[in-house]
Amino acid sequence: MRKMITKTIGFVLLTLSLSACTQKEKTPDSETPKTYEVIMSEGSSDVKSSAVETLAEIRPSVVDVTSTSSSGVSSGSGVIIAGAGQSQSAYEQYFIVTNHHVISDGTSFKVDVLTIESDGSESTTAYNATLIGSSLKRDIAVLSVRPPKGTVFQMATFISDSDTVSVGTEVYAIGNPLGILGGTVTHGIVSATQRTVSVGEIGSMTLMQTDASINGGNSGGGLFDKTGKLIGIINSGYDTYNNQSVEGLNFAIPANDAKYAVQKLIETHEEENNVVTKYGYVQGDVQLDLTYSTTSLYDNADLSSGSTYLVAGASSTTSPVYSAWQNNTKVLTSITINETKYPLTEEKESSYSLTSLADEILAKIKAEDEVVFEYRDILSKSLGGLGHFGMSYYYVDSTVKTCRFVAEQYIYEPNIA
Repeated sequence: MRKMITKTIGFVLLTLSLSACTQKEKTPDSETPKTYEVIMSEGSSDVKSSAVETLAEIRPSVVDVTSTSSSGVSSGSGVIIAGAGQSQSAYEQYFIVTNHHVISDGTSFKVDVLTIESDGSESTTAYNATLIGSSLKRDIAVLSVRPPKGTVFQMATFISDSDTVSVGTEVYAIGNPLGILGGTVTHGIVSATQRTVSVGEIGSMTLMQTDASINGGNSGGGLFDKTGKLIGIINSGYDTYNNQSVEGLNFAIPANDAKYAVQKLIETHEEENNVVTKYGYVQGDVQLDLTYSTTSLYDNADLSSGSTYLVAGASSTTSPVYSAWQNNTKVLTSITINETKYPLTEEKESSYSLTSLADEILAKIKAEDEVVFEYRDILSKSLGGLGHFGMSYYYVDSTVKTCRFVAEQYIYEPNIA
């Protein structure tokens, strides 16, 4: 996985369900919070006569994102997709979608916004950005910027329904490859519309595949169709697979999924005096902090046979299984969600299908569900003597144990000292 301002012309603004978002500010004559609507652009139906015209309109909506953490600085991309606090043609606050993995662990953020002048000259302006909310599971985060009064940013327009995008659709990928080449455009097609792939620590995601060139720093950038509509948010790609070099295997979060996450993150965040007091979240997403994979283990202490098992562990101290498992890895044999049991112990299950099955079951868990993990310990047996050299072999304990918990809502909170 890779880590990666001109006035809108002819755009119609559409008020979405984001109007439930409340921004709290002290007014000069009252302590009563004011509420204003968050607006996403519905966009223009005009089809540009050339790619040059289309790109001139949409490129300024894609920004360079810099995230600073205790371990250093990382770069990625983002797309301006909404505004709030309208004042004539400008907004007091603009919202930017990027990837969770771009901002993860960051303590401060900046965005560079592109301006294209009428003579074609280009420049960028840096702004401090604020984190509004983030979702690890969906690899979507939202930042906001409050530019000087009257500043107009170009906002991208989500396609009305990304499920209508077909294989072969021409696309432009716009982002900040290598963290130093902001505003770069590459061209390709949609190679597949629903591809299930594994993305870093996130796990399984259903993504849109493209052969448009993507490099580190493109993450969080936009994938646009030839009319300039935003059809996806770039988030991953492969340079190698199974020790083989590959080209053109790049992926984006479909616009429908990205837009849903953006709306929820903005709706649920809270601000007071322009300061975020509560980070946004996607209702129902759970705090599992669980890592899992498949491995071959012996079935018993006799070491007479072996099977493929799903092994899991807590990835942080906030995981609901941490108190029971600590830092140990367990064999996960079944998951029960609200009294419905899903086995994970089919002996002839392949590594791929077992992982897919785990992905499917874990995705069913929502916040406030009652969950039971059945698991078995992994034990070791040392075989001494000639030919074994004291080697240890691992096998699965026959005792089945349980870990019960109520799934909690996932809310990302940066570790800011």
